[in-house]
Amino acid sequence: MKNFKHLFFVLYFIGIHFVFQAQNLPKELLKTYETEPLEKYSDEFNGKRKKNSFDTKKWHYRQPKPWRKGLATGSKYVQEKDGKLICHGRKDDHKAGGIVSNKYFQYGFYAFKWKTTGIADDQRNAWHPSVWGSLNDTHNKKVPGTYEKGKSWMEIDIMEFSTWKQNGTDWNADAPAYIWVDSLQKKVKVNQPKGKAFGWKKAMMTDGKKDTYKDVVIGSTGFDKWQTLGMEYHPDYLQLWQIDGDTWVKIGHKVTFTENDVPPSLRTVPKKAVKPLYWYIGNLFMPHGKTKITEEQITNSTLELDWFHYHSLKK
Repeated sequence: MKNFKHLFFVLYFIGIHFVFQAQNLPKELLKTYETEPLEKYSDEFNGKRKKNSFDTKKWHYRQPKPWRKGLATGSKYVQEKDGKLICHGRKDDHKAGGIVSNKYFQYGFYAFKWKTTGIADDQRNAWHPSVWGSLNDTHNKKVPGTYEKGKSWMEIDIMEFSTWKQNGTDWNADAPAYIWVDSLQKKVKVNQPKGKAFGWKKAMMTDGKKDTYKDVVIGSTGFDKWQTLGMEYHPDYLQLWQIDGDTWVKIGHKVTFTENDVPPSLRTVPKKAVKPLYWYIGNLFMPHGKTKITEEQITNSTLELDWFHYHSLKK
């Protein structure tokens, strides 16, 4: 009898462990991506380091540029504190901070638990929290095959806030491609029509305006509540997910990677632009709009992440 009880408890805890592991991924993706997050690219943000520092073996500060004056570095702007990453937007100097991965990586399932503070969905907003991928690490390193003549690449914005509305804000998920055009001898960013010869539009997973889930526009509300987003970066497509209760559900639109002779569109990106990326987490002071934002409209804000996971594609 004792042996039976022992076996029961062993099987019970194995079952609990399996369920816990399975919740890392949507059930239908368990055969596609590794169940456990890859440690060297993932972070729980609970290292308890001196001066609330983040893990510098995995990340570095996003560096300000002349065209990005709303960025700053240092613990005033980025902290790993109380088991989460906090990227502050400071009203006093109109600056915010963020981090960038030390390494570039590509295909897998990306997931993170996040919220913001100081950003209302019905008021004007000057802050640009985001989780996204780029060809460079802000330290003059670029992903090979993205910047050379004749090469194309694709930015991926898993979540980025808008700052252009006069009376509110939202976030969206998109994948603007930078396509090399031989006749122009340069890359063209696919974000708006470029005349009769182009007519391109960037690929959108969600637009923050019309795309809904359960009759609520995705990215239009609930910024100050913890929520979990996921994104498949599959060799054939991008697909956004979110956790609803305790279940992963698909949201928005799939973006498919097409043959290179197919023009980019709202739902497609040519395969020649599909590249590894450095990954950014952070906040930014970047007010847009036809009228200048006033001091009274500017708040203190944060982007906070409880964790960031990367599940690699199974071989």
